[in-house]
Amino acid sequence: MKTPEDWFPPDAPRLAHIQQVMRTARIVEARQEFGGRLVIAAAYHDIGYAEAFAVTGFHPVDGAVLARADGCDAGVVDAVLHHSGARGLCLRMRPDLAGRYGPTCRMMDTALSRALTFCDNRSGPNGEALTLAERIADIRWRHAGNPALLETTADYLPLFERIDAEFARLLS
Repeated sequence: MKTPEDWFPPDAPRLAHIQQVMRTARIVEARQEFGGRLVIAAAYHDIGYAEAFAVTGFHPVDGAVLARADGCDAGVVDAVLHHSGARGLCLRMRPDLAGRYGPTCRMMDTALSRALTFCDNRSGPNGEALTLAERIADIRWRHAGNPALLETTADYLPLFERIDAEFARLLS
């Protein structure tokens, strides 16, 4: 399996973000067993932003497609597909891809999926460790011109808060 370092230039902010998500995933994995699957999901969660893998132009779908092609199990693929409220964003921005998600968001369905969202929500765009409140504030600031993303973030905030409450203790 290739690593995120193979997918992005060494100074790319996206690489720094993925690396931080993976660091957070390793901490969570040390305290709650996922059999290494959380770190794998963390590595794939934003791979769809890499030019070589941007097939549909919607990174969660592209990441899930690559994870499946690389032989990742269905739980990892589903966590990548549904991470951080991706289904809600898809319905707003890419309704043509909605069939990839099925009738409901599965972000909350498994501990693996919730843990991936937790790790993503605790990692900033340049690789910094953040609290959930800091991450949400950053999204609102950086994406002020993207109403679909802002509305999706607002819709999913109660779920993000539940996920954060479930996993935050693992970081201390």
